[in-house]
Amino acid sequence: MFDQVSPSPTKAQAVAGLSLFRQMVPAQGAEQPLDWRFTLKWVIAQGTQPVVAVATRRRMMWLARGIARQARKLSHLEDDVLLARIETARERADLRKPLSRPARHLLALLCVLTQRKLGFMPFRSQIAGVLVLVSGRLAEMETGSGKTLTASVAAVMIALMGERVHVITANDYLAARDAETLLPLAEALGLRVGLITADIEHQNRAAAYRCAITYGSNQEMAFDYLRDRIRLTGEVGPLRLTFDMISAQTPRGAGISMNGLPFAIVDEADSVLIDECRTPLILSATAQPDPDWAAAAWHLAQLLVEGRDFVVNRSGRQIELTASGRRALTREAEEMGGIWRNTARRENAATLALSARYLFDRDEHYLIEDGTVKLIDEYTGRVSPDRALSDGLHQLIELKEDVEITGRREVLGRMTYQRFFRRYRRLAGMTGTAREVSAELRAVYGLSVVPVPPPRASRRKYGRGRILRNEAVKWDKVAARVAKLHAKGRPVLIATRTVRASAAVSARLTEAGLPHELLNAAQSGQEAEIIAAAGQLGAITVATNMAGRGVDIGLATQVRALGGMHVLLTELHEARRIDRQVIGRCARQGDPGSCEAFVSWEDPLISSFGRARILRWVQGAKAFHRAQARAERLHARARTDLLRHDLRREEQFGFAGRVE
Repeated sequence: MFDQVSPSPTKAQAVAGLSLFRQMVPAQGAEQPLDWRFTLKWVIAQGTQPVVAVATRRRMMWLARGIARQARKLSHLEDDVLLARIETARERADLRKPLSRPARHLLALLCVLTQRKLGFMPFRSQIAGVLVLVSGRLAEMETGSGKTLTASVAAVMIALMGERVHVITANDYLAARDAETLLPLAEALGLRVGLITADIEHQNRAAAYRCAITYGSNQEMAFDYLRDRIRLTGEVGPLRLTFDMISAQTPRGAGISMNGLPFAIVDEADSVLIDECRTPLILSATAQPDPDWAAAAWHLAQLLVEGRDFVVNRSGRQIELTASGRRALTREAEEMGGIWRNTARRENAATLALSARYLFDRDEHYLIEDGTVKLIDEYTGRVSPDRALSDGLHQLIELKEDVEITGRREVLGRMTYQRFFRRYRRLAGMTGTAREVSAELRAVYGLSVVPVPPPRASRRKYGRGRILRNEAVKWDKVAARVAKLHAKGRPVLIATRTVRASAAVSARLTEAGLPHELLNAAQSGQEAEIIAAAGQLGAITVATNMAGRGVDIGLATQVRALGGMHVLLTELHEARRIDRQVIGRCARQGDPGSCEAFVSWEDPLISSFGRARILRWVQGAKAFHRAQARAERLHARARTDLLRHDLRREEQFGFAGRVE
């Protein structure tokens, strides 16, 4: 499939490769690239923890088979009879026993109603997914397995059994789309559906939260909860807070949005419960701009020399001042006077300025749009226009980019996503990629991961990719590979991690005369249309990370005969889950498709998380796997430290009689 070459390197390649690893100095501009072939499937699979849920999966699939059989027998019922049966079944079903016979009978009736109102009879795998969600677990369902329908049926079933449901998605677009999808089914049963998005006014949110089923993005719902906490400060602990939320008509409850945290179904759960948890939720107010502070902090940072006065830890994204650097700051602070004579303030300001200079890169962590600095979500590739870095770091980046300096953010309240979701009375979720973080999901949220097999067997083919010497050679090889596939008429999706990388490959494709669509944080206005058309004959699409895009890629009829869409990864992500999400864009729902990766030793994964001591002896794909494993360990440790710190803050403020 791939240049008709042997999958194993030759002896000469092995000798040359080992020499290169020992030297750790890749030759620049070489005509013949170092060409380690490797299987992307092997890289993704390395280090994957086995899911301790095989028995649960088998039981769920066995129960789903019986429910599907029962639904077929009930499909002849008239609409009025069917609704009457559902009303009777809901009185017998108990949410405390979600797998009991009455609950299964209710689900069978809902399957029949779903087919009539939404046009789809749930597959056996989707029925199993509903059982997993209703029982308070996390369903791992492959991309294209119909998670939207699964969550809709589960939410209706939970609401019928007497519990309000929050269906939490990764963004406003998915929340609005899924709520609209569910509406005909909910209306037939007399259930109200609410929607929480950024454009919903505060005074209208309380009504949405009091619906039987409420859809919303994780960010909007978490911030609503944080705002309500701030309005209700003065009470101790979450128990009184929950009572005030439920008693919204009391004087203390008036003016708040939420009425407690009932049952939550989290879509794209690994993104929401894991990736988003590396940074805390901070509710802030903008103070007056202070360009003098930013200029002074930048001046201090420019006096310091890397290696002598400070050390840059790129893998941990930290700046560490040395004794020499502290002395240099002390000497300069004597002349500057004022607040700069305070040791903690000047060292913190200098460290922030160094972070803005060395740890935050334009078109990777942020971009400049309309003369302002806008942050980029590293997991989805989307711009986060409402987010800003705290403690003056955002203003230092604005100074670095020579744009107007905005006011610093004053923190009004903060909490972590972990603490927010742990407070739901019951929690469930679904995603296509959870096995790598199953232990963390179990430890933090009490969620066990249950893999649900797809309705159709996968036909995805994994090509043998290349590890190239440098980026210039990599982009040449990518363009050549795309040209070869394009000549056959196969659509190609080229996945990149950053805006800079997407621009680089786009420029190379333009030079090669290959027409293509570009989708990144700087050009995301027509996102849905671009992604939906990515499976057409001869289409070439360059896109940043695809996590949570929420748009199906339909294949043209001719494309299926040609082998389906081809996904080409140009960098491996710091988390294998993200690579699996991108790969999941091809070969969906039993369609044909293929994938491979072209990476280089200059990729950020290796430069940030690779260790010379390891790479010196590790060959080929193992080096990338070990770099990914190290990045995942560091990120997991950061999430754990953040949660531990947040819980300590809660205890301290609770003891002092405050809710934080």
